[in-house]
Amino acid sequence: MSGTIEIGAVELFVRVAELRSFRAAGEALSVPRSTVSRRVAELESALGTRLFHRTTRHVELTSAGKTYLQACGPALGTILEAGRALAARSEDTAGRLRVTAPVMFAETALGEVVTECLARHPQMRLELVLTDRHVDLAEEKFDLAFRSGTLRDTSVVAHELGRGQLRCFASREYLREHGTPLTPRDLRRHECIVFTPFAPRGRWTFRSRGRAVEVPVRARLLVNSMPLAIEAAARGLGIARLPGAAAGEGLAANQLVEVLDAYAPPARPLYAVHASGGRVSPVARAFLEVAKKHLERLGWQARATRD
Repeated sequence: MSGTIEIGAVELFVRVAELRSFRAAGEALSVPRSTVSRRVAELESALGTRLFHRTTRHVELTSAGKTYLQACGPALGTILEAGRALAARSEDTAGRLRVTAPVMFAETALGEVVTECLARHPQMRLELVLTDRHVDLAEEKFDLAFRSGTLRDTSVVAHELGRGQLRCFASREYLREHGTPLTPRDLRRHECIVFTPFAPRGRWTFRSRGRAVEVPVRARLLVNSMPLAIEAAARGLGIARLPGAAAGEGLAANQLVEVLDAYAPPARPLYAVHASGGRVSPVARAFLEVAKKHLERLGWQARATRD
């Protein structure tokens, strides 16, 4: 065994084994199929063995998978039941939590956070408002907000959750046809997919020899949807510049390749903020604990990392 085993991954494995389907397991647990596949792959990596034989039509346990299921199935049920009983008795995480986050960030990073948090804390009531507008937390009665980059609002208390970095990605097919850019200036000869919130002036910023360098790019596609930008890059429409964490699944599935990694700009901090004058409530703290764990899994750098 070569890694940490998480109870959530074991639960997904057991459900896939019972239903003999990654899709059915995801539907049963309200988790995307891609997430089920990724978490089971992480479990296999941690155990150092394959648990399933996968084909386009069937999912069957390997001999190692059968052994693991027999050993962990009953124990998992006991652990989950104990957790549900404890959560049901907990009054600390009961109540309403109102959270706001940027649309792109929430759609790519908070889905699993919401699912796990509500499963862990049955008495929590969550309202998640997606907006790119800079909200007034006190005026609009938000308990938490997610914000990135430099914070200029002195009326909030910030908790850094991690750091994300903008990187360039393309499909292997695109690079075979058009070549691989070796420096940022090479992008002038390439088709680019511009995610407009990160490049309002049609320019991408890189770091070269310790200083920032802006490069104008030729946009074949301008889009304000992160999922659509990722899909366009995976389908070979051009080079996209995306948060590294957002492209994680595409990299793992061999759909995307990173380019110009030596010129990536400094990582930007991500914060959870709340209005000053009060402590973080237990229900908000519980939400942040789950969020931080998932962000680290998605590839957000730990707080200690500095450029």
